[in-house]
Amino acid sequence: MMNSKFLFLHVAIFIAILSFTPTSAHNKSRKSIAPSAPTSSQADYKGSFSAQVNFKGSFSKVYAFGDSYTDTGNAYHLGALKTFVKGIITHNSTNNLPGYRLSNGRLVIDYLCDALALPPLTPFKDLSTNSSAGVNFAIAGSTALSSDFFINHKIAHSLMWKAIPESFQTQIDWFHKFIQDTECKGKTLSECKIDFDNSLFWIGEMGGNDYARLYGSTVAVRFLTELAVNHVCKLVTTMLETGAKYIVVQGLPPAGCLPLNLALHPLHDRDAMGCSASANAIIQAHNELLQKKLDEIRRQFSGCMIVYADYWGAFHKILSNLKQFHFEEPFKACCGAGQGPFNFDLHRLCGATGSSTCADPSKFISWDGIHLTEAMHRHLAELLFNQGYCKPSFHDLIKMKTGT
Repeated sequence: MMNSKFLFLHVAIFIAILSFTPTSAHNKSRKSIAPSAPTSSQADYKGSFSAQVNFKGSFSKVYAFGDSYTDTGNAYHLGALKTFVKGIITHNSTNNLPGYRLSNGRLVIDYLCDALALPPLTPFKDLSTNSSAGVNFAIAGSTALSSDFFINHKIAHSLMWKAIPESFQTQIDWFHKFIQDTECKGKTLSECKIDFDNSLFWIGEMGGNDYARLYGSTVAVRFLTELAVNHVCKLVTTMLETGAKYIVVQGLPPAGCLPLNLALHPLHDRDAMGCSASANAIIQAHNELLQKKLDEIRRQFSGCMIVYADYWGAFHKILSNLKQFHFEEPFKACCGAGQGPFNFDLHRLCGATGSSTCADPSKFISWDGIHLTEAMHRHLAELLFNQGYCKPSFHDLIKMKTGT
């Protein structure tokens, strides 16, 4: 019998990949998150802004990196994933949103592009479509640690579509290939620099899959955190050295608040938010070290703007004010199966026979037990871009870019 720790290790990653659900038709009318003045119901948001800042046109391109919280189709187009989950997913494009997402609709990166008046990002693995507004290099299931790390430590998973994960290095390689073969082909260095000066680089969640893969292993958590954060920072510095001037780096969300971790951790392992305390402690340590390292990078690249996107703080804000954000189910999966408080069954995942989808996903934070609903992404985007949950604020980033 596999012990409980290793069962969690296998299942957590299996679910993260198996529950890859292409964007579905649960999307309702498209809502813009262009900046707006805080209303009375938003008075207690952290930070306030006395002046409006127009995001539209401030950047001509966005380059995105990360994992399933940012991927808009790369994992699907890699092929093996599509074959692996072929029997449990259907593609429904009635919401007119191209690509494949681990959600019932738009991600934060989609709302970012909407605010900038740019179309949804083209996945790197599907460059047959227009990439003039930027490219998404994020890969669902990818890790901050290198693939060699998992090989050397003999950490692989038979339940995975790919035992050894794609890593941040794959995304760096893709980026360099795109720059060489497409973006800067036939251009002078100065012309390429102008393009980068008008581009926003988004470093999405990176590290969550590392902690899930190594849960229960002999690798010390502190050592893992230092390695993971260092690899994220390598991605950041690589972009800066390539010519990036404006970068947003996303912190990790509280994974202990997701139905997956809540279902697999005992009831006595709960923090003040009602989430898994042990899982969230690891995430907090990661985010604290990441912010410290970003401060060091800012001093090294003083002419650039490096913004930390506080996903933890924004998530916590929503959990603490469910009615304000119109949520009714903070810990239950919209798409899943089984009885109990989480609508989560390891043997009947979202899309499998016996699973079902809730009538109104906008009332749920979690889509499938590990990924978020479009409604949650929309509220997170509002907090990050308009309500001061970026450090420095996203408004400050836009002001620096536009000179206003």
